[in-house]
Amino acid sequence: MSENNAPTISVITVSVNCSPLIIECLRALNNQQGDFNAEIIVVSCCDNETAELIRKNFPNVMLLQFSQRLAIPQLRAIGMSHATANIVAVTEDCCIPQEDWVCEIIKAHESGYQAVGGVVEKTNCAGIIDCACYLCEYSHAMLPIAGGETNCIPGNNASYKREILDKVDESIKRNYWEFFLHEEMRKLGVKFLSVPTIVVRKRKEFGFLYFLTQRFHYSRSFAGMRRTKIPVPKLLLHALFSPLLPFLMIQRIAKQVVQKKRYRKEFLLSLPVMAAFSVSYALGEFAGYLFGPGNSLNKVE
Repeated sequence: MSENNAPTISVITVSVNCSPLIIECLRALNNQQGDFNAEIIVVSCCDNETAELIRKNFPNVMLLQFSQRLAIPQLRAIGMSHATANIVAVTEDCCIPQEDWVCEIIKAHESGYQAVGGVVEKTNCAGIIDCACYLCEYSHAMLPIAGGETNCIPGNNASYKREILDKVDESIKRNYWEFFLHEEMRKLGVKFLSVPTIVVRKRKEFGFLYFLTQRFHYSRSFAGMRRTKIPVPKLLLHALFSPLLPFLMIQRIAKQVVQKKRYRKEFLLSLPVMAAFSVSYALGEFAGYLFGPGNSLNKVE
């Protein structure tokens, strides 16, 4: 990394569950290839022990620690508000960036795009449940992906020009998932670039019941957010068609697996598990459309 004081890029790492993987993530960020100056910001609800470990091993990191539980969008927005570089990259504690991650992000932004996304790979699929979790979340973001203009980039491997972040209302950044953040950017005329060489590897593993509840809370919070943005007839239509979601989601995953020629065996073996996760997602969406998000946003990890 360059010794130049002015940061080339600000990297925001969000941590909500005191994952020990934050140390591995920060080590990977410290060992990035290339000549640049990275401002690394960790926004965390972790315990004091983890925080002290970060301070001791990574004195260059700006640690913003909160004792109370904050939602992921809130943590991300706080990090964005502290970022000083012209490029702001966002990831999470359980994502391990590839050694050329920062260089590839900087290079991508030289193309003139204001929002850039990459790939979310799995370090290894340790069993049927682990594979099912990964495919449910990231089948669209796993290699191979096409480079070029896109409509969708993953929220935990995304980067933006700070000037465009400054134009988005603070309430959107703090209270909504990245889907809505990107929606606001599109309204401002922003185009999104997908770059296959910008890679993070997700290390987090889930148990069956844990991921089942995570799917419910994520989808309920998502539908609750959308509930505030669409007219009542459209809202009722979304709620009415929620029971069809599991079939649609499995079909989308199957399409990615077939096209990318990856995890085909794992897909077939984990189909019953993915079906259960998809039903949980549909139930959460139904609840969100009818009753709002409740406290689900604060329960998503």
